[in-house]
Amino acid sequence: MTRSTQTLAVTLAGMLLSAAASAGAAQTRAPAKSPAAKPVAATAEAPPDKTLGSRSAPVVMEVFSDYSCPVCKTFYQSSIRPLMDSYISTGKVYLIHRDFPLKGVLGHEHSREAALYVNAAARIGKFQEVDAALYDKQETWTRAGNVSAVVAAVLSPKDMRRVQDLVSSGAMEAYVESDSALGSSKGVRSTPTIYLTAHGKTDLVPGNVSYSLLRRFIDEQLH
Repeated sequence: MTRSTQTLAVTLAGMLLSAAASAGAAQTRAPAKSPAAKPVAATAEAPPDKTLGSRSAPVVMEVFSDYSCPVCKTFYQSSIRPLMDSYISTGKVYLIHRDFPLKGVLGHEHSREAALYVNAAARIGKFQEVDAALYDKQETWTRAGNVSAVVAAVLSPKDMRRVQDLVSSGAMEAYVESDSALGSSKGVRSTPTIYLTAHGKTDLVPGNVSYSLLRRFIDEQLH
């Protein structure tokens, strides 16, 4: 291990300890331990594509998120957006979004509805547009409950009708449940929960990690 790698490892370890100590304040957590989610029966159709980048990228980042979560919004705007240009679009990082709407948390009453709309949008190839809109307009729809209006603002009328039909049909419920069940099986209890996999090893990254540290960590995995 090189000196720079050792230094980064120590820095990241310190960040992990610091984040763990302040996790209750930094991340949105479920209010109490709930029964393990039951596995969702497989459907004939492939799940909506909520990924960005190349599947063959050397680094995979899996993010369990709740669209009502303020820290999730911050992570999206301060880290995922810059990653899109420098790492995701260049084939270095493959991003997987997982829906983990928290239950019984004040201010998260519309989280599941938002997840349903995202899955419907992803089904018609509009994941990135709706994903961005829900984070950018979080304060608006979490207070007013107008999830559909925020989604409609970034889609054509034709696409919005398709999305609403999918949400109304109930077909997207299974995909939200599947993501939640996967998260529960991995021990996810707060959002965002971020897993970064490279060289066959998976690291749990704190949800309040800074972009500069995250970038340094990714760069080390690419060398």
